[in-house]
Amino acid sequence: MDIAVAGAGIAGLTAAALLARSGHRVVIYDQLPAPAPVGSGLIVQPVGQAILRAMGLFDALRARAAPLRRLNALNTRGQTVLNIHYEALGEGTYGLGVHRAVLFEILLNAAEVSGANFERGREIAGVERTPDGRPCLKFSDGETSPNFDLLVDALGVRSALISRGDAFLKFGALWTNIPMPNDKDFPPDELTQRYRRADCSAGVMPIGEAQAAFFWTIRQDGYDDWRRNGIDAWKRDVLRLWPNAGECLEQVSDPDQMIFARYAHHTHRAPVDGRVVHIGDAWHAASPQLGQGANMALLDAYALAVAIEESGDAADDADGALSAFTMMRTRHVKLYQAISWAFTPVYQSDARLLPALRDWLTGPLSEAPPVRKLLAAIVAGKLGGPLKAMGL
Repeated sequence: MDIAVAGAGIAGLTAAALLARSGHRVVIYDQLPAPAPVGSGLIVQPVGQAILRAMGLFDALRARAAPLRRLNALNTRGQTVLNIHYEALGEGTYGLGVHRAVLFEILLNAAEVSGANFERGREIAGVERTPDGRPCLKFSDGETSPNFDLLVDALGVRSALISRGDAFLKFGALWTNIPMPNDKDFPPDELTQRYRRADCSAGVMPIGEAQAAFFWTIRQDGYDDWRRNGIDAWKRDVLRLWPNAGECLEQVSDPDQMIFARYAHHTHRAPVDGRVVHIGDAWHAASPQLGQGANMALLDAYALAVAIEESGDAADDADGALSAFTMMRTRHVKLYQAISWAFTPVYQSDARLLPALRDWLTGPLSEAPPVRKLLAAIVAGKLGGPLKAMGL
């Protein structure tokens, strides 16, 4: 088939690499002059690791990432707010903390080696279709692409190929990369956080190569004030929450070192519209509380490639392939969208009662074996059996 992939992010590059490997003619359209990652650290969960293993890319990632055995968060009184042990799912289970640029580089190379072509500097404004349903892309300069047998929308939450209201959440986060702290409060195999209620938190996540990601919760409407107040005022706020974070803050001297990340929660009404398929955040976006964004993108892309391959790879079978893709992914997507919707107010909101209940219950509950295993399964991305649905 002739396949267009809109967007050179994690979902788009993964889909392009897999589909080009299978012999399809793939063109990736991206608005940047050269593909580049956006963001700081992320966690490749066990389900994402399984996809990378199937693609032959896991070892390259593992060599540059930090194995995370635990997610550990306390409040200002030392009470447990989050306590997740990956090994509750079995010895040798872990997340991989990694700089987004590392995963991006590995996937970009895979797409290029597989034979995918790139059309750079193309801002996508919409889609048109021929009478027989073959889509083409409309660009902001008025030009259009050729027609394709299939269009993969991997443009993310701001995709011009879907319609939605304001899906952005009230809270975002500031991110920066720092040398991994030496303090014993920052274990090299843990994501460590501190919380005050749900509206103030900071965290340190090892991301490999002796680096860590430092992040700070911030309301979207408070970002301009944060910049005006200056970096020293912010550091005082951080130290009030987390007195031992001084070594981390020594590495930050300019607001421009911090990346402001906005988050959204939405699920597009249907992942498939004729010969257009939406994957990753274009289909389903969620807050970062469960650490699933990159992993859901990897799962979507792999499921799409499997569905197309099992359908016979022919353009005439594309409709059946897209139906199979929807069946593979819908259950898992709906489940994790619901869990994310429920968890977000507990960990990132202006709420007062929910964080108080969280602080009271989380410590005792997280040590109960069934809850311990359930929480690990949720964070690992395994709830709902997404790998089994695609033969992994």
